[in-house]
Amino acid sequence: MTQAHLVIRLATAADAPRLETIRADAFAPVFGSFRSILGDELYELAQAREDEAQGALLASILAPESGWEVYTLEQAGSIVGFVSLQLNQDTKVGEIGLNAVHPDNAGSGLGTAMYGFAVARMQEAGMRVATVATGGDPSHAPARRAYQKAGFTAEIPSVWMCRML
Repeated sequence: MTQAHLVIRLATAADAPRLETIRADAFAPVFGSFRSILGDELYELAQAREDEAQGALLASILAPESGWEVYTLEQAGSIVGFVSLQLNQDTKVGEIGLNAVHPDNAGSGLGTAMYGFAVARMQEAGMRVATVATGGDPSHAPARRAYQKAGFTAEIPSVWMCRML
């Protein structure tokens, strides 16, 4: 897929239903991966609530006073992705938060373009550092590649572990 007619703009309340669809579709394989890694019982007890709460997280960052900027990624007049940013003027650290590109558009370079925009927005706002967090499991490999293409190369690995009691 080409990146022709790519538009990135501030999200509005009217965009919320489409952004929720993109979020749900993009994260379904991630949540499936978590279930596969943990097994059904551990997943239900330790992870499912967090995954289910992600829709409410998206709604909260779209709120005008959330402290987040949310941008839509449009191609040929259709919203195909979104990215949220937090710009801390005290620390000069910008953070990419919840973001997604619809799976129908995965692997087309749109995520990399979106993250390039996010970094440019952070620079414009006077940030000195850009951060992003992502999973280390196989389902997050495409996101890690896109972040790396956008220049995120310093990494601190993290592992989340759990067990049944």
